Amino acid sequence: MENSTVKYVIGERQVLARMKNGEFRLVKLQIGLPEPVETRWESEVALNGLYPKVVKVPGVDSFQCLNLAFGVVRTALEKFLESGGQLYWKDGSGPLGVVDLFS
Repeated sequence: MENSTVKYVIGERQVLARMKNGEFRLVKLQIGLPEPVETRWESEVALNGLYPKVVKVPGVDSFQCLNLAFGVVRTALEKFLESGGQLYWKDGSGPLGVVDLFS
């Protein structure tokens, strides 16, 4: 089983995803606490329910790390929508665009 949960979550949002086949899934978007790793920083990112793995996003410092982590989430959601998926708020209202989640 793949690890799909961030270790130290500092930001989380739950949304519903409607897959191309019509199936609905609860998706947990998670951003992890940036941690120093040797000469750089890393932050974990998960889109649990859409993608099976946690990815580690590197940055030169914690600020860049967080900025890039949000960018990874945004890009992944844009690709999901471009492929025919739809996003809804957890209560089922929507559909949503990526801008709705990041404003």
